[in-house]
Amino acid sequence: AQVDIEDNRFYEHGAVDLKGVLRAVTKNAEAGSATQGASTLTQQYVKNVFVEQAGDNQDAFLDATRKSLGRKVKELKIAIKLEEDLTKDQILTNYLNITFYGHQAYGIEAASSRYFSKSAKDLTIPEAAMLAGLVQNPSAYDPILHPKAAQARRDTVINKMLEYKHITPEQAKEALAAPLGIAYKEPLNGCI
Repeated sequence: AQVDIEDNRFYEHGAVDLKGVLRAVTKNAEAGSATQGASTLTQQYVKNVFVEQAGDNQDAFLDATRKSLGRKVKELKIAIKLEEDLTKDQILTNYLNITFYGHQAYGIEAASSRYFSKSAKDLTIPEAAMLAGLVQNPSAYDPILHPKAAQARRDTVINKMLEYKHITPEQAKEALAAPLGIAYKEPLNGCI
């Protein structure tokens, strides 16, 4: 679900997806402003590491999230090195273990526990799709505060999973019909 919605060609390209860059440039030119990004999962993972390392240091956080060519070049250099040193599955695992899913949940296991009160290995297709959809904007797609937006985003992820043939039409139909099924669990001591 995460690969299908964030970087469906993840296993086909290196640290940079040239097709994705060209697509984003074309779409952004048509829109007249930057509306689409072209970051690969590897690049997103590198950015997430810098954000994580910033901790409570606001200046370091701003540096890690600043929209600048210098930051992008630095991330790209590290992403290229990661692609040489790690397998795609290792990069994806690292990405899933650090990504922010909202409500103080960093990593897919924490998010699974927070929203569904279960382990990530036990997620259903619609549950996995809902979590994958959160990454783009955890506030806007927050299933607690904005359940309709969360369900619409989840359905987008399910349709991408079907488009890229990771689920069958029958599985997609069943997943689209499922309720969000949130079983929210508050964190015991702050961040999890």
